[in-house]
Amino acid sequence: MKLHAVALVGCVLLPAAANAGGLFLPGSGAVSTSRAGAAIASVDDGEALSINPAGLAKTKGTTITLSMAFINYVMEFNRRGTYDPIADEALPYEGMAYPTVKNDASPPLGIGRYQPLPVFAVASDLGGKVPGLTAAIGVFAPSGYPFRDMCTELDGGCKRYTFNADYNQPPPPQRYDIVKQEGAIVLPSIAASYRITPDLDVGARFSAGWADIKSTTMIWANLDNYSENVKNDAEFTVDATDKLIMGWGLGLTFRPTPVIELAANYSSKIHINAKGSATSENGPGASINGLPFIILPTADGAARCATGGTREAQKACIEFELPMTATVGGRYKVLGKEGRLRGDIELNLGWENWGSELASDYRVVVDGDVYAVDANNDQAFVFRLKDNPVRHGLQDTFSVRLGGSFRIPQGETNEIILRGGVGHDTAAAKQGWLRSDLDGAARTTLTIGAGYRAKRWEVNVGGGAILEGSPDNPGMCNPTGPAQGQTFGCAGGNMENPIAEREGPDPITPVSPPGVQTESPVTQGTYSAHYVLFMLGFSTWF
Repeated sequence: MKLHAVALVGCVLLPAAANAGGLFLPGSGAVSTSRAGAAIASVDDGEALSINPAGLAKTKGTTITLSMAFINYVMEFNRRGTYDPIADEALPYEGMAYPTVKNDASPPLGIGRYQPLPVFAVASDLGGKVPGLTAAIGVFAPSGYPFRDMCTELDGGCKRYTFNADYNQPPPPQRYDIVKQEGAIVLPSIAASYRITPDLDVGARFSAGWADIKSTTMIWANLDNYSENVKNDAEFTVDATDKLIMGWGLGLTFRPTPVIELAANYSSKIHINAKGSATSENGPGASINGLPFIILPTADGAARCATGGTREAQKACIEFELPMTATVGGRYKVLGKEGRLRGDIELNLGWENWGSELASDYRVVVDGDVYAVDANNDQAFVFRLKDNPVRHGLQDTFSVRLGGSFRIPQGETNEIILRGGVGHDTAAAKQGWLRSDLDGAARTTLTIGAGYRAKRWEVNVGGGAILEGSPDNPGMCNPTGPAQGQTFGCAGGNMENPIAEREGPDPITPVSPPGVQTESPVTQGTYSAHYVLFMLGFSTWF
């Protein structure tokens, strides 16, 4: 018997813009990341494609840039509380404190745990055929780490849980949030800049790419699994793709004096409506009003997502947005003899609109109909799966970044370039809404880098860390339900808080309408996370 969830994939969030704070990581490529993302005024090569297209105006001739950051996300979660006793069961972990779980992902195209995020671009002034115009084409992978593969620290090791394999093994305490996920967004882009006056550059970018999403999580497979009995769970995996996503950006750079540059960049939201299939496996206790059930595909004429679903794989659609962002910045340049750049310092301020409806709450549709099955194996239609939002409790974020460089001449044209930066991003998650599936914590970025610039080429390296400490989801609410004494909700007096006022996600229960989702918070506890960054880049021009 299969149950295909209404909202099994709400735990996927993919990054899709660079040079921003919040859920996105700073920078795009080796140079800007080495400056902690403080680069919208200083960018002058192919990295401008994703950071500030107005920066393309600084290129001369034709420039080819291949640059990337390698990112590893280290995260642990310690859920507060203990495993509940299971009615009519005697399991060895009942009453045991929840163990630590951690992210142990190995991205499919990564190097071990490190995910490379490249920027490849070709920019040209077209031989001066249109004075002041520079055009560029390329592709960038936005800066972020969507990969999760959660394991539980048990018996001196980190073990992954196999659903329906060993009921004596403690189930992972974060399983209603995320078990495993992979995601990718690729954005082929074109851009152009125009030098209106010697001191004012403007630029624009248009991107059209695709998004791939794959996620596994667990949900309640009946309405009253308050004790979180894994036998009453269902494990769900969704694999979906949006074959065409689009976004755009605008930027400008203004030089009021030879040593001051001011810049601004705006990136549009990116709307994602991914379509694919969902597969599932039920625990032996999955039921509706005590009866087992099956999910059959909705008739093609009534499908809301896509046609062609089967009993084994329902059609699923996931809709969400990556928010609009805006960044402003100022740069002070130190000039040497004959106006040669000796160093600079830059300050950037950023904003991301994570508080928008579709950025915070995803919409998921599954084309499936629920049928209860009686002892005679007769099937009776119960209801059609309904659209569900999957809540993440996000809010707008703000960032500040300070970065710069120092140049050491090596003859008339060559030079060694030293870089560094520091930045801070406010939390994207509201109080109580930190989750394992995405990184919503406040963070501090520290980076360093170096480059060697010759007459016709430049090579850059860098490294850094993004620190988050141990932020906490407060609370100690653990409703027990009818089997353990009729206590419900977290508002006191056997009352549930209204959905809009809850702090933190509850288990998804796809047999229940979203407006009456059971309050049983599953992320109360402490998170500990940080990123490790390495950067490598190369540019040449002719």
